[in-house]
Amino acid sequence: MIFWEKVLLKYPTKLEATEEDAENLPIVFRDWFVAYDQEERVIFARLHNDCMWNIPPSKTWTDFDSNKDVPLETLTDLVPYFHQVTNFNLYTGKVKFNNKDVIWTPIHQWKYRNNRTVHFNKTLTEGTNSELSSDKSSNKSNPDKDTAQVEDLLRQAETTVTSAIRKLSS
Repeated sequence: MIFWEKVLLKYPTKLEATEEDAENLPIVFRDWFVAYDQEERVIFARLHNDCMWNIPPSKTWTDFDSNKDVPLETLTDLVPYFHQVTNFNLYTGKVKFNNKDVIWTPIHQWKYRNNRTVHFNKTLTEGTNSELSSDKSSNKSNPDKDTAQVEDLLRQAETTVTSAIRKLSS
């Protein structure tokens, strides 16, 4: 049983989510619920197989297992192409790309207001322009960058498969 499933079992009584709960939820979380823990209203959210928790109105998320705070930068880095958008907001997913309104959808894809998929410049998937130019000047392989690129490809593949499954099941 994965850790998330254990957390779900530990809190069998789920509360109805409020608007405040939703406002405290970063867009990177797909699965989440609200429950009482030690008489406090707590949001629990899944990140891969791990669990994070938050007590509104705080924007601080804490790893359930280690009980250490998770920096917002860590969560932001999970959103593909966030470096290429402007006015990025981890909580709304509403941004600008090439001066057009774009939103992060519940199926974890960037979409324009007309529901068309956003196609980003693939060369800027990681880091800023200055980081990229320094990477190009060095021919050495960067394991962290390679890992990030593989994770990005896996996220894109997961999104594509999820979208295809939803279309087939409807």
